[in-house]
Amino acid sequence: MRTIISRQGWEARPPKKPFTQLKKWRVQGIVVHHSGVKEAPKGIAALKAFERFHMDSRGWNAIAYNWLVDPEGVVYAGRGAGIVSGATKGWNSRTESICYTGWGFVEIPQAARDSIRWLIGDIQSRYEDKLWVKGHRDLGNSTCPGNWLYDWVTSGMPMPLGDPNKIDWDGIKAHVDRLREKVSHSPLSTTKRSRGEAVRAAQERLSDLGFSPGPVDGIYGKKSAKAVKDFQKSFEAFLKPDGVVGLQTWDALFGGWATAAFI
Repeated sequence: MRTIISRQGWEARPPKKPFTQLKKWRVQGIVVHHSGVKEAPKGIAALKAFERFHMDSRGWNAIAYNWLVDPEGVVYAGRGAGIVSGATKGWNSRTESICYTGWGFVEIPQAARDSIRWLIGDIQSRYEDKLWVKGHRDLGNSTCPGNWLYDWVTSGMPMPLGDPNKIDWDGIKAHVDRLREKVSHSPLSTTKRSRGEAVRAAQERLSDLGFSPGPVDGIYGKKSAKAVKDFQKSFEAFLKPDGVVGLQTWDALFGGWATAAFI
């Protein structure tokens, strides 16, 4: 069971002025941050420290982040869902932000990884799986969210396989099938400037198979298109090497052909 603590639960101070709702049609992505502090406070004490710094030292409206995740995997509402944040200069009205309350330069605990991945999926579900996912450093002059966390995020947030008998294969299949349905209506391409969870899934799968789509960020750019074209050339008898992920290419990626061919 995942622990999620509301603003009331950690006794957040009221904002200096009412929160501003995000305009859903403007939201493009999810930005991952870290505390930037090696020996950061833990639990609710971390949120209180952020809140004091942001509101009293910086003079901001409230704690900056939409969401925070601690090393134990506890999820906290910062400003909460659908609220303009103060975490990513120039992007606050176009993103939701997640902050890992620990130090992102070293490997973060599995519980925190599980919650960050879950939280990104939950945010995506509110925006029809159309969002990209980036580290703070991609959008500003910063080392945030730390090298280890950044590398994990941009490699697709891989998870350890663990015991195959305990993996929710039905849940994974349902997720892939849901994304397939989206691809059936809107193939992934640079022309359409595709972005979102289907793009991220395709990028992660291409990377697993030894192709190089660039960062697994949910943005279908030139590197993703080239990786798709290279993959398609491996099945040239069945796939047109056009760099577009339509249903045939999606099924080749996720339907077992690729696993048999490359593994």
